[in-house]
Formats: sequence, structure tokens, C-alpha cells
Amino acid sequence: MGRLLNYSAAPSRLFRMVAHLLLLTGVSLATSSLGQDAPPTQTDQPPSHTPPVTAKISALADRVLNAGLKANALDGDDLQPWHLKADFQVVLAGTPKPAAGTLEVWSTGRYQWKRAYIGALPQFNGIEWSVSQTERYRTKPGQSGFQTAWLNLRVTRPVIAPLYQAANIKRDFDMNIQRVNTGGLVLNCVSVADPSRYADQTDPDWLFPTMCFDGDMHLRLVSASDTTVQFDDIQIFQNRAVARDVKVIVKGNLIAEMKVSLLEPLAATDAAGVKPDKGAAAEPYTIEPGSPRPESVYEVGASLPIRPDGLPYSGVFPFPVLIHKDGSVKANPEGVSFALRALSDALELAISKWKYKPYMVDGQPVEVAIIIPYILNGKPFVPSYDRPKPTPVTTSPEDFSSAYDPKRDPKKDLAMAEAQARPGKKRILLDVGGDWCIWCKYLDNFFADHADIRELRDENYVLMKVNMSAMNENYAFLSQYPNIPGYPWLFVLDSDGKLLKSENTDELENGANGYSAQRIKQFLSAWESQ
Repeated sequence: MGRLLNYSAAPSRLFRMVAHLLLLTGVSLATSSLGQDAPPTQTDQPPSHTPPVTAKISALADRVLNAGLKANALDGDDLQPWHLKADFQVVLAGTPKPAAGTLEVWSTGRYQWKRAYIGALPQFNGIEWSVSQTERYRTKPGQSGFQTAWLNLRVTRPVIAPLYQAANIKRDFDMNIQRVNTGGLVLNCVSVADPSRYADQTDPDWLFPTMCFDGDMHLRLVSASDTTVQFDDIQIFQNRAVARDVKVIVKGNLIAEMKVSLLEPLAATDAAGVKPDKGAAAEPYTIEPGSPRPESVYEVGASLPIRPDGLPYSGVFPFPVLIHKDGSVKANPEGVSFALRALSDALELAISKWKYKPYMVDGQPVEVAIIIPYILNGKPFVPSYDRPKPTPVTTSPEDFSSAYDPKRDPKKDLAMAEAQARPGKKRILLDVGGDWCIWCKYLDNFFADHADIRELRDENYVLMKVNMSAMNENYAFLSQYPNIPGYPWLFVLDSDGKLLKSENTDELENGANGYSAQRIKQFLSAWESQ
């Protein structure tokens, strides 16, 4: 085996520099992975008045990501058969020294392959086969406990499919891009803007990583939750960039390193060896990123223990389970550290009672392995099917006041607002914001809760909402008004559309997460029609 990195050493200079610069530019590097000494915690950030990104930046980030997907990794449908060998070393929780092993892969298609592991530990020895998208097999674990899921996550995917989480990112997501200069290597780092909007009760750092590409569109860094994967010594194979040296770093500590020693076309005579051996055990279906999640129909909460320090657990705990074809659940908490055993036992007792709809693939139910993100927030447990789901913004042609609809034309809306305002010589109140903006929701809630102030507004103003988001920043319309540094922002117009007042809603707040009734009433009264 080739010489690998000394695991007592600190992470590389590239990682340290990029990590520091990403933090300075606001790109997330951090929350949790299974087997750490403590569950993740969520840090409350003050609500923002500024939009996540502009439409131009989002479009640029989308183009960079699509180009990167085409230029990297070995999991594309367009690849010819290939053969790979890699040496690896990994550090397991509770062990002082890394364990070594070898990975060998023979692939004849995206879902037709054989992966053989040989390692110093019993759980690192075995073979896994894929026959189709839904059929996988492995050597029977026996006493060794062959850990295919763990090896795929920590060893194989970082080498073969490091961008697999990008499938979670939909085309209509707002995206961000930051240029990071390490003093010799310039990286373009792409991420989902304000990812919590798309996570639906799941820690967004698990779903939407930050992906950094160099000037040749070679992948150099992926950061998801508290885990960063670094790619060095790039080689080109079948027009794809593949790193010969891959490092997995968790909380600043190097826990895995893979060295690719061989990558070559697979000869036709060797392709027959991809078929499973007789007696191989069938594996459950693994849901690929971007595919629908299983839908639960019954959930119960766990009776959670108290941490050794006397504090309650908080954050999200990723709990692996097997969902049978009939929807029943079997807990599978392998790899949980001793420090979390009490918590894991409590979750297993509850989650084993859950029930799901059968998971269907091509019309047939399959057994499926998933990770349930169990929320540990100290509040009463609420089943996922009872939690409110976001609804898409839709407005009727004449409705320009109830929602920030990115599909609307504000120029046409203003003409309708002027027509409504002229008979009573009302003012027009332009409310500029978006669904991404929590302070915009606070303002809507304020008027809903204060009937007298809402009546004052409606008697003297015609309300018109203008969307500002990466989906539609309405640049041409808003450019005729003063610059907007934060949202929501209010413009007062006369009945002919002439600007009378540009109002920063910061001045209308009550100092907490809400607005002052006195200040808003004074503002509306000062600019009401005479």
C-alpha cells in the first residue's frame, strides 16, 4: 500500500485556507454526522432584511454547478466500462490509529458494478454488487459485520461520486456563488442560498453542500455539515476529472484518506466478473438524492434521556432504519458511539413503532434503507405529516396585494393600483419583499393582528406587493425608485404613481421580532391622503 498522510498531522494548507475564506465569505462549513460524540445543535441567527442572492448571481451559480457536474466524477451515464483501485485509511470513533484497506471497483454501467473491499478490520472485508437501480447484493456479513453503507459513504462515494448530493438541488432553487482566492488557487464555490427554505424539517447542511471548483472546473472541495472533502492531484479519465488523493475532514480532523493507484478502461473479457456470486445476500434499496422520500403514516415520539451534563439534547439526530415492503420499520443504529447509546436506544424504541406507505419503484414495493432526521428540540414531538408544509405562491390576475408573486408584472399591477386609487385620491403603498424574507412575514402578521391599523391602511392606501427574489428581482421596475438596502421596504406613491416617501421598515420595528403599532400608525397617518 502506498504511503498515506500521517493522521496526527493537521489538515492541509489548502483546506485551512479555503475553510477560513469560506467562513469569511459566509459559505457554510458546518452540523452533525452519525457517530460523533455529541448530537448537532442549531444556532439561532437573527432574521435578515436582505435577499439571499440576485437572479444574476443565482443563474451564474447554476451554470457553474451544471458545468462541474459534467466535468467531474465517475457516476455518469455516458462512461465506458472502467476499473479502479484505491488504498484507504480511516479513523473510527474510539480508536487511536487509522485502519487501512483497499477498494477495487469494476463498472460496466451506472447501476452495474462490483466493489471489493479488503481491510485490516473484519467489517472492511467483503464484496458488493449492483445489478440494476433496485437490485444490490453483498457477501453475507457473517460475524464480520461488513459495513457497506459506511464504506460507501466515507470511502467510495468521495472518490467515485463526490457530487451525489447535488441531485437534491432543484432548478428553481436560489443559488449563491463565492470566489475564493487561496493565494495561488482560485475557487468558485457554489451553494444553495438560504437552504433552510428547502429542507422541510431537515438540517439543510446534510442536503445541500457547498461545492468548490477551480478554473478548469475540476472539483476541489465539498463541504456538507461538519464534513469537508478535499480533492488533489487531479487526473482526466474519459473527459472526467478524478482526484488521485481524496481527504475527508470532520470538525477539522482528518478521518479518511483515499489514494487512487489505478484507473483504466475495463476490458470486455473482465466485464463478466461483475455478476454477483452465488449465495450473495440481497440488500435493501438505497434512495438516491433527488428521489422522493418515503411517506410516513404513523409516528410516535421518543422518551428522551438527559445528557450526562444534565442538559437536554438539541439539534437533529440522523437515525438509520430499514422500511420493509409493508411499511413497517426496523431500526438499524450501527456505528453509534457509546456516548450516544442511551439516546439511540430511546429513539430505537419509538421509531420501531413507526409505519410508512410502501415505497414503490417502477410499480413494485421495495425494502428501503433511509436515515430519519429525528428532531431533538426539547419541544413536544410533532409527526412529520402534521407539520405545516409550504404552499406555492399563486395569485389571480387582479390580486396584486396578497402575496409576493414572482410571476406578476409590477408595471401592469401599478396601472391597476392607480385606477383603484384615483376615485378616492388614495395613496399607493408599495410593499417590496419576498417569501424568503421573515420580516416581510412579520409585517403581514402585524396587519392581520391589528384590525384598527389595517383599516387605517385600507381606507387611505391601495396596497401593492412587489416581489424581490432570485426568481424575479424586478430590476427594471424597481430601478425607478431609490436604492433598497433591506426588505421589506415601503414606497408611498400618490394616485398618479408619483413617489412621495421611501420608508425603511427598520424604523417601524419594536426592537424584537415584530413591529411597533405606534410607529406604523404614525407613518400611515403622516402620508394618508389629504
